[in-house]
Amino acid sequence: MTNSTRYWLSVGDGKTYGPYTVEELLQHRNDGRVGLNSQLCPEGGTTWIPATAVLEFRASAGAPPMVPPPAPPFAPNVDPLAKSKIAAGILGILLGALGVHNFYLGYTGKGIAQLLITVLTCGWGSIFSGIWGLIEGILILTGSINVDGSGRPLRD
Repeated sequence: MTNSTRYWLSVGDGKTYGPYTVEELLQHRNDGRVGLNSQLCPEGGTTWIPATAVLEFRASAGAPPMVPPPAPPFAPNVDPLAKSKIAAGILGILLGALGVHNFYLGYTGKGIAQLLITVLTCGWGSIFSGIWGLIEGILILTGSINVDGSGRPLRD
C-alpha cells in the first residue's frame, strides 16, 4: 500500500467518509477522529480492512472519543416539493385556457376560474383565458411569478 492510495473511512457511525490520503488519515488519527476500531477501504476496492493495517497507533489507556471527520462541502438543500418553473411556464403557454399551470402550482381558485371560463362559454371564452394563461406562462418563465400556491420558491 503506497502513500498515493486513497481510502474510504468508516468510524462505526454507519457513514462512510472520504476518500482520504494516508497523510489525511494520519491527521484524523492525531485529531482523535480515526481510532483502533475504524475501517478503511482502498478507493476502487470492496474489501474493508482495519485502520491499524495502514496506520500506526500508540496504545493508550485513555484514548480520545471517536469523532467523525468533518463532512465535505455539499450542495445546498433543495426542497423536494418545489415545483418546476419551466414546467409551469410551458403549461401556462400551451394549456393556459384550461388553467392547468395554476392547478400544477396550487392556485386552485385561478385554475377553476380559467377552466370554467373555457367550458361554460362552449370554448368561446378560451380566447380570454388562453391569453390570461399565455401571459402567466411568460411571467412564470421570466421569474415575475416565482412562488407556488404554498409560498415555496419555484426551482429552475
